Amino acid sequence: MAILAALRDDGRASLRRVARIVGASVTTVSSRVRGLERLGVLEGFVPLVSAQRLAAVGRSPHCVVLHVVPRVQSRRGIETLARAIAKEPNVCYLFELAGSSELMALASTVDPRTTEELIAGISGIPGVVRVRSIPILEVNKERPGHPVGPPSRSPERTVSPLGR
Repeated sequence: MAILAALRDDGRASLRRVARIVGASVTTVSSRVRGLERLGVLEGFVPLVSAQRLAAVGRSPHCVVLHVVPRVQSRRGIETLARAIAKEPNVCYLFELAGSSELMALASTVDPRTTEELIAGISGIPGVVRVRSIPILEVNKERPGHPVGPPSRSPERTVSPLGR
């Protein structure tokens, strides 16, 4: 977990730097990183884009939460529907909710028109009864790398309004 935390804090850190941070040899860190890649825990190294900075330079994404009501209620049907929705490139996160057959997605597009096209595309997937979109007006907390481990040592960003 220490290797993942170090990479979360600085995804561009060299293996030598990560080894120093976690107190292991470069060979050990390299081997463990390769193992995490083989397991699919690490899927690659990508830049983290800050919604805050995009807003500051006038390039705010159009972000929405999508509430998807499926026709199917079975576990297999929900999983099939989730796989189809996950193929949409503008869907950033897709959540199955405990105690519900409904799905929630977080999506980001370049403009409201593209969001409407995304909603129409998801609505057209067999098994979808309804898609309700809830635009995100302001992001009050942004925590890059959040799915892995405890909070980063670096401060979280307070974000300005999006698209206002």
